[in-house]
Amino acid sequence: MEKEQIVIEKLKKWEPLALELNPDGFFVAFSGGKDSVVMYDLVRRSGVRHRAFYSVTSIDPPDNVYYIRQHFPEVEFIHPRRNFFKLIESKGLPTIMRRYCCERLKEGLGAGYMVLTGVRAAESRKRAAYSEIEIFSRRVEHCGKPRARTFEQLVESEHQCIKGRDKLMVRPILDWSDGEVWQYVYDHHLPVNPCYQMHGRVGCMFCPFASKEDIEKYEKQYPRFKPLIIRALSRYWDKTENHYAETPEEYYEYWKTKGTKRQYTAARVP
Repeated sequence: MEKEQIVIEKLKKWEPLALELNPDGFFVAFSGGKDSVVMYDLVRRSGVRHRAFYSVTSIDPPDNVYYIRQHFPEVEFIHPRRNFFKLIESKGLPTIMRRYCCERLKEGLGAGYMVLTGVRAAESRKRAAYSEIEIFSRRVEHCGKPRARTFEQLVESEHQCIKGRDKLMVRPILDWSDGEVWQYVYDHHLPVNPCYQMHGRVGCMFCPFASKEDIEKYEKQYPRFKPLIIRALSRYWDKTENHYAETPEEYYEYWKTKGTKRQYTAARVP
């Protein structure tokens, strides 16, 4: 497969810069999903220096965690300072318009590294606009918005301004299709995550983008999680006012529908 070799050659070409940023080499962001599995296999085949990390959210499907521990025991688990339930206690449940969870639990990792992810343009319109390589910085004094879309365009003046809290986000398989990813999995006999067969996806169980039906499947399969969410939401409830639902339980059930406050209020009018 020509694309395989292209990625492998790119990784080898990028490695000196990765080592310049951090002596550990690449930071591989591993999720257990098919895209990150393929990307990680390409990293290992390329022979470049790297460390692989899995960001624990506390609402990961247990079967995904078992899958990673069984098939990729070298992947390092990173636990957040405040897990999903603690975040609910202070912020309430995340919504599509207020999705703070990814930023707090996943996106902040990899500072000071060249970070490899399995993100692909085919996944969504938003991701179709992503660049192959970008500088991510939280510093106001950073040298401007990242202009580079490829490694060749990452000029010296840009990558030299990267400091310890910045990171280079790289997407080696950005232009791969779903079919090419699955074909690679089968051709190289990579283990398939059981979550695909059970749920059709790999990711947080109580994601704001997950459907009501999917969330209720998770509730039945892993019954210990819903009470933890209700308990955390109750603590948030006690500290705040102006709730448009009467109880945390009632709000949680409506939250699963992805409806707005106006829709909820209208539905309750006799």
